[in-house]
Amino acid sequence: MSETNPAPLSTIELFGKKITFLDLGKEVGPDIPVYPGHMKTAFWWHKTHEETKFSLGEASKYPYGFGVKGIVTCDHTSTHVDAVYHFDPSKSHLSVDKITLPELITPSAWIDLSFVTGRVHITLDAVKKALDNAQVTLKPGMTLLYWTGIEPYSISEPNRYLTQYPGLNKEATTWLLDQGLVNIGTDAPSLDTPADLDYPNHTVHAEREIIHTESLVNITKIPKHNDFCVGFFPLKFVGLTGSPCRAFAFWEE
Repeated sequence: MSETNPAPLSTIELFGKKITFLDLGKEVGPDIPVYPGHMKTAFWWHKTHEETKFSLGEASKYPYGFGVKGIVTCDHTSTHVDAVYHFDPSKSHLSVDKITLPELITPSAWIDLSFVTGRVHITLDAVKKALDNAQVTLKPGMTLLYWTGIEPYSISEPNRYLTQYPGLNKEATTWLLDQGLVNIGTDAPSLDTPADLDYPNHTVHAEREIIHTESLVNITKIPKHNDFCVGFFPLKFVGLTGSPCRAFAFWEE
């Protein structure tokens, strides 16, 4: 198994305080693993620097030209936020461009569920055990991140990454959302195990109209289980069911 994604850390002074940011998001590109049934990403040159430099002609003294590329991708590629519309076709009014900042920038905590392995359900007992181990108390308005341990395989064994991970069952999801969470994030490609095509986690999120975030990286690089915040920044694609996003954990030094 190859090493997990590098953990870029940056400490920035904001409002007189030193804030450290940790990147939780994957790159977006043609070579990343794609959830079964989703579209791959493709880039191409629409206009090269040389083409535009030639079209500007001798009337322009701009020495470089400009380059622009086209993109084809899926709204659920790489690290991405699932809008409520993704879970329920009747909720087109809750597309990704309608997600509010209080859902995306929140206090957070993370737990280690890597002791639950394979294509199985994550039970409520397992969630409570992980919360106890991390000494995490959930509060309304929070985001909970959970680590399954599948992340490194996206590089070394992409088929394993896409097919061999656990997911929250209905009871665990219901209990977590009952605590007032506004988002749940994981390193796995989905919050549902691929062994259960009833998608119990997605179903509960649809009923509760609560977003979630998938395919995160570097969760275990967050140095404390509590007392940090997260920020997810999906693009405001009008009417879409999700969006790739930049994702960060951050805390005061």
